[in-house]
Amino acid sequence: MKHRARKHPSDPPALRGERAVDFDELPTYVGYQVRRAQAKIFAEFEATLGSFDFTPGSFGVLTLIRANPGITQVALADAFEVDKSTISPVIVRLEGRGLIRREVLQRDRRCHALFVTTAGASAFVAAREQIRTFEAGIAARLSKSEQRELARLLAKLTRSGASP
Repeated sequence: MKHRARKHPSDPPALRGERAVDFDELPTYVGYQVRRAQAKIFAEFEATLGSFDFTPGSFGVLTLIRANPGITQVALADAFEVDKSTISPVIVRLEGRGLIRREVLQRDRRCHALFVTTAGASAFVAAREQIRTFEAGIAARLSKSEQRELARLLAKLTRSGASP
């Protein structure tokens, strides 16, 4: 009996009997390359740190709340340069896990101040060490000068209305 190799979605197209995808000019687009890099790093982040049940976004939100006790959801959204509705589900999940708490602001009862709970602080510290190790591994793919240059170029791309 002849053994046939099992085709798996992660196999290269040639092993699956498919034609390789032609990406045409997409790889020449800066936005495309940045998005691909982000998707790859986020997937690695979640695979490496899945036991903490943090996405890069939820860890970022927890980090800013921890560093800015009493920050409002509006200020948090502004800091991340996203709409308040984008932050809302993250806040709800973190609150549901007991990692943050909301307090109604006395000066404006429509707003809530956000605080990290004791459990949230513990989860943050535990995850932060693994995240630092993970980040060092990502950074190690580049030389120190490449890391500085990438950081400089990405900062340049994120400035509004920056001229070349």
